[in-house]
Amino acid sequence: MIRKTLVATAKAVDEAEGIVEAYVNTMGVNDADGDIVDPGAFNASIRDNLPIPVLSGHDQGKLVGKVVFAQPELVEDEEYRLFARIQMNMDTEAGRDAFSNVKGDFIREWSVGFNIPSDADVTHEGSDVSTVTRRISNLDWVEVSTVIRGASPSTSTIAAKSAELDEEKGAIPSHLTAWVEEAWDGGLMRTRLKGGAAILRASHAWVDSEGDPESKSSYKFLHHHIGKNGKLGAANVRAITNALANLNARRTSIPENERRGVYNHLARHLRDANRKPSELRSADLPDNSKPYPNFHACRIREPGDFDRFRTATETIEDGDYEGRSIVVLYGREKETGDWDIASYRFPVDEWSEGDARKWCAAHDGIKFEPAIGDDDPDSDPDDTASDTVEESTAPDTAERQIRLARARLAMFGIKNKTQ
Repeated sequence: MIRKTLVATAKAVDEAEGIVEAYVNTMGVNDADGDIVDPGAFNASIRDNLPIPVLSGHDQGKLVGKVVFAQPELVEDEEYRLFARIQMNMDTEAGRDAFSNVKGDFIREWSVGFNIPSDADVTHEGSDVSTVTRRISNLDWVEVSTVIRGASPSTSTIAAKSAELDEEKGAIPSHLTAWVEEAWDGGLMRTRLKGGAAILRASHAWVDSEGDPESKSSYKFLHHHIGKNGKLGAANVRAITNALANLNARRTSIPENERRGVYNHLARHLRDANRKPSELRSADLPDNSKPYPNFHACRIREPGDFDRFRTATETIEDGDYEGRSIVVLYGREKETGDWDIASYRFPVDEWSEGDARKWCAAHDGIKFEPAIGDDDPDSDPDDTASDTVEESTAPDTAERQIRLARARLAMFGIKNKTQ
């Protein structure tokens, strides 16, 4: 079995659950063994083999945990690093010791062990036997270990620190994590959440200082994917962008003095994804300021008609706007308990103000609000904050029935097709 080791960037995220996040291998560049592991070499193993065992010093008699999530991440130029979310086995002395060593910065290096499935997965570059480079395009990832010294270059430990759950209320400190940019359904993710405070803290950006830390209702700003098995996944860029918009619009009841901490948590994820987060809006902005910094908004019905809300991000699959994403806000009617579409939100990096206005007008919109800072030269800044479109006069139109059908499908996590 082949082993590759590096000084790994690691952080102990949660002591109660033994969660550690680390960069456990470097790809795309020469390591100390003269090999180059391709950035996609781990993909098949990540897809088929998780969870990967975590050992101490490659000793199969010292199982200390497991890798529950992994993803290659671009660092710069051609260099990639393998991000891993590791759960140490805190029910065993070996697992607790391994976590303590990472937390205390006593162990700073990790080593991956793997096999190469076939000769076709290796090529050799160069003609001089003393300098020839072996390139590995595919591998069978077997285990990852904490070790003393290893082969992969250009990495260092970030920080290994744990937090007592009861001491960190309000804004939850930011953390290193993998990220993805794909469709987001916050309601579905929330229904999948299982477990107590550990996973709730890891998946949200804020917790109520007076609430029950084991209850979902104490947490806000969910932004991590949750698998069907209830396990934590990567942070979602679209969920984070939407959360920042809601934070800036003050569509949340969190205390004013905790907004900055929430912002810092969410903004770090965007920066890790090479995105520039919008600035946190000051509390003294006028009440008639535009509500969303990164979204145009189209109101379909008045917010007062509903007592509960949920959002889903969908992708338009046909027509003039094919391929663009749109955030749908669903509301539950106070009187009937039925769900209907309350509003649409349009990401500014995909929708111009003009296109968003057209969509709003064609889909029974009663009010359109452009994003903050929109520089559309055709818009009148004095009119955009309260622009309206003609309201539908028939409350039970075919369009409304379609919206209701979509909303009911969304309640069961079924992907909708925007028309």
